[in-house]
Amino acid sequence: MTKSKLSLMSIIALSGACISFYIGAGFATMQEVVQYDASYGSMFPVVILVTAIIYIYTNLSFATNGNRLGLERGGEIYRVYCSCFGDKFGKYASIFFDIFSAFFCYMSFVVMCGGANSTLTQQWGLPKGTGAVGLTILVVCTVIFGLDGILNALSKIGPLIIVMILIIAGITAVTGWPDFMGNMASIDAGNYTDVMQQVGGGNPLKSGASYGGFVILWFAAFLAEIGAKNKLKEVNIGMLLSALFIFGASTICCIALIGHINITAEADIPALELANQIAPWLAQVFAIIICAGIYTSAVPLLWTGVRRISKENSTRYKIVTIVGGALGCIIACFVPYKGLINVLYGINGYLGFILIFFMLIYDIKALITTKRERKCNKPE
Repeated sequence: MTKSKLSLMSIIALSGACISFYIGAGFATMQEVVQYDASYGSMFPVVILVTAIIYIYTNLSFATNGNRLGLERGGEIYRVYCSCFGDKFGKYASIFFDIFSAFFCYMSFVVMCGGANSTLTQQWGLPKGTGAVGLTILVVCTVIFGLDGILNALSKIGPLIIVMILIIAGITAVTGWPDFMGNMASIDAGNYTDVMQQVGGGNPLKSGASYGGFVILWFAAFLAEIGAKNKLKEVNIGMLLSALFIFGASTICCIALIGHINITAEADIPALELANQIAPWLAQVFAIIICAGIYTSAVPLLWTGVRRISKENSTRYKIVTIVGGALGCIIACFVPYKGLINVLYGINGYLGFILIFFMLIYDIKALITTKRERKCNKPE
């Protein structure tokens, strides 16, 4: 029996899709990096490490179980995990997680619209609402094409975004290095608490758990369905490759942000402040890259919310996509961007962490069962 060869292009495409999904408005603007990571000063590596562990374990589990069980819809993964506490509890818990995660993903789409608003207003002085309207039109047009069209779009843009973020963060990490230790000590002393929002209430472990938690509910349905429809090994390798780039970039971003904390702590879009330190023209280019990053996260987020209540390629699916996109755009025009990130991501992160408890129990039980079956089937 011949083993099917792995496709390098498929691995790169899947990795690019994961990167694109993760790097949305919050990461590309570096606002969430400030609130979750850099705001902890010398403890930021702890936050990144906790988040990375959660990202890798949960995504491996989503893809593996989605593939093993051949799930038709990614949201069914919640029923799988919650079943470890019995059918009755599992049924109601899975319904809660399925509905809540779809709602959260939709609200995260609203956050992306807010990020587009802030970027276009801060960098080019465009009227409020321009960014949200433009993003919504692009996202709705993409989501209508379904999962295959989404993967095709995301796989090409993700690598470009991460490279640009690394260039900006890398250069400003070097220029800000002389002030890095002093600024980090200043953050540790609480000198920026009045201007810099922080998730986790001063506890880096809680911040990492919250950060990893909200990413769980972003990726659960998305990766479970991708795992079911692609070669599992390619999906997992692509995801691990994305983790290397994402958390490597997070570390460099933190160094850059802390090195220039005097200008990044209060900014709505800290990434643009860093780009302006290098060259004004580069900030113009990076503003476009931020918009691309916002777009690549907004697409699967809206898709996840819409997919919960409608089947792809149906008339209902198209109508819900258009109406949902328009409603999210309107909300984003009236709710402050920084407030959306801090409240929405924080609450959801803790709920996502509860799901990890279910996942661990289910995966441990599945592992024990598999070992027993192998032992029983082993020839004497």
